[in-house]
Amino acid sequence: MRFDRRTFLRGGMALGFGSWVWGRGGQPLAQSLAVTNAQRLALLIGGAWGGEGLKPLQGCDGDVAGIAEVLQTRYGLPASNIVSLTQQTGTFDTIAETFDTHLRQRAKKGDGVVVYFSGYGVYDPPAELPRYPSWEQALPYLGLLPSAGGDRPPYVSLATLISWLQSLKAKQITLILDCGFAQSAGTLQGNLRSRSAGRLDFRAANQFAPAQPPTKFSLGPVTLMSAAAPGQTAVEGDMGATTMGVFTYGLIQSLWEMADSPLMNGLWAHSRALLVPRLGTLQTPQWQSATNSPEFLSPLPSYPNGEGGILATPVGQSLQSHLAGLSPLVQENALLHSCYQATAIATEIPFLPPPLWQVSHRKGQRVSLVPLPLSNPDKASTKENEPRSLTEAIALGSLREIYRAVPKSLGLTVALGDDLERIERVDATSAFGAITNVEGIINAGDGRADCVFGKLDTHRYTLFTEGGELLQPLTKSESSGAIKTVVSSLESSLNRLLAVKWLTLLANPDSARLGVQVSVTQATSGDNPLPRSLYEWRSRRGLPPGGVGSPPNPLTSGDRVTSVPSAPPDFLPTVAANQTLQCHLENWGNDTLYGCLLGIDNRNLEVAGIFDPQLLLLNPQQRLTLPHPEAPLWSVSGDKGIAQWFLVLSRYPLTATLAAISQQVTSNNSPASSPTLALPPRLLVLKNLLPVVTALVTDLTGHPPAHVTVPEEVTLLDTADWLSLPIMYQVL
Repeated sequence: MRFDRRTFLRGGMALGFGSWVWGRGGQPLAQSLAVTNAQRLALLIGGAWGGEGLKPLQGCDGDVAGIAEVLQTRYGLPASNIVSLTQQTGTFDTIAETFDTHLRQRAKKGDGVVVYFSGYGVYDPPAELPRYPSWEQALPYLGLLPSAGGDRPPYVSLATLISWLQSLKAKQITLILDCGFAQSAGTLQGNLRSRSAGRLDFRAANQFAPAQPPTKFSLGPVTLMSAAAPGQTAVEGDMGATTMGVFTYGLIQSLWEMADSPLMNGLWAHSRALLVPRLGTLQTPQWQSATNSPEFLSPLPSYPNGEGGILATPVGQSLQSHLAGLSPLVQENALLHSCYQATAIATEIPFLPPPLWQVSHRKGQRVSLVPLPLSNPDKASTKENEPRSLTEAIALGSLREIYRAVPKSLGLTVALGDDLERIERVDATSAFGAITNVEGIINAGDGRADCVFGKLDTHRYTLFTEGGELLQPLTKSESSGAIKTVVSSLESSLNRLLAVKWLTLLANPDSARLGVQVSVTQATSGDNPLPRSLYEWRSRRGLPPGGVGSPPNPLTSGDRVTSVPSAPPDFLPTVAANQTLQCHLENWGNDTLYGCLLGIDNRNLEVAGIFDPQLLLLNPQQRLTLPHPEAPLWSVSGDKGIAQWFLVLSRYPLTATLAAISQQVTSNNSPASSPTLALPPRLLVLKNLLPVVTALVTDLTGHPPAHVTVPEEVTLLDTADWLSLPIMYQVL
């Protein structure tokens, strides 16, 4: 019988929003999907079409391709179980018919279903609705904009799509949206593009959208992951190797890394690192689940986590791979010549091939790797166990970062805003070209940039983030006048940007092999004297004492706060003003660790956290609370803002870093004659963070592996030698 779309849609709406009460029954999604006889189905939609007056989006096809690849390679979905609709095929009619044939007719009880949409979102709320409403309030006024096809297509009401999903026999369903729901479709100041189509009357165009809000709302079996909250925009941009939705990029990173931890933890960390420096809190991803389940698809049981996947067995001496679990900065600046360990899913060949592969060529996120010789030449293989070819010795599997090829020099790329006139562009290009730390000047939208130079108003200029946020407010005299004069006043901001870029490039929380556990808590008082957990992290690849077996058990509840949240945590942890923070560290390795905190606090000041006069933090098997509970020195100021810290630990002394901190301590901390070595542990305000970070790079790169050859302009860092852990929070 021919599929009747109208009948099906009316049937979906006939479910009634008032009856969306499914309770909390059923197992978490990953448990259900792990059943061997259950199938996993995915429908991926890339709606790049912009509608009247909106430019087509550039990253939707890349989003769909990236999600499809990780589901097929990392999670084992057969190609026949994944249907991708792109700009050419993702029309309303095609979506509706594909939903029927691919999901409604195929999905059975116990199956897992993923529906993903990348494109423009629409939002047309009534005037009485709050600016940032809850999902329950906003649902009837949210819609998706599919691709163009024939006449002007009806918009897809989000409520309609959810009702379709609830009509499926499968009850383990995940709906992922990388689109924005802002009420306006304005362009951004910088390099990022908004995915909000604004207030379009999609209800008038879509007869199946509800005319009135539901009396009661429940997602039922649907777990909703959204790139932004109702009333917010979502963005896409150049991510170094490809143009993608920023949220989708973080999601793909998390899908590659997730093997032994909930997806949500990694997704929040990756998305925070990608979004907050660009947009602040203007885009905050959302997670909604009736069962409060932080689960997603379960990866292949024998597939270990990693930064990428092996796409095919080796051809000759070359390994073709996809490294999609890396941050954009690492993709762009530290991928070529880096070394990875190939961990196969399964192989019947007992002999292990050379364990390390070095990146020799890169095209986007696809790379070619060549094998490195064994580091121990005395351990020769016998003829019996030596494979006849590399093809026989390795199968599809993961790649894990072992050595990162860090450049010896790093510069900034400045984008010139669209609001600059031609003569202003000429002057700005000349002025930035004379600054040593600036290595590239581009037009906004032509590639990834570290900042955007644009107008505050007529004849006033300053720097913005890629998302259009002010980097550092300038006084009227600093931002006015000739462009050359204004640019010269921005040098301190550029130095700070470069310092944070270095720290971000060094960040390796997923691949670090130090045996470390970190938690940050906020002191509380009154009726609840227990500390409030703000941030927790634990190395997944650190070697336990002796190098054999599993890592030791986590710290007990008497040492730190441990709990399983009943609901997803805040995307960006919040701290009350004038509170005290403490950092709890555990070193369950055999090496002494040196380290410090570096970053920008919520007052927009460049700060170093010195908890030991020699930067000696943790002896082997030691637990430590910094600052000491009896002398709390990490006090949060009363200024509202976002703090961006990096906890840096190293197996080697940080002598150059300590010397640089001594030279950059401001007079507000201590008399100029008092060296840092004589200071008690405290947070120090620095005159310039960049020399400290440059010295840190010198310390960390001073111990490269001798058996790996790299070009003169780069040096290798061993992931077993250092940790750079980003920590962000917002002060309210």
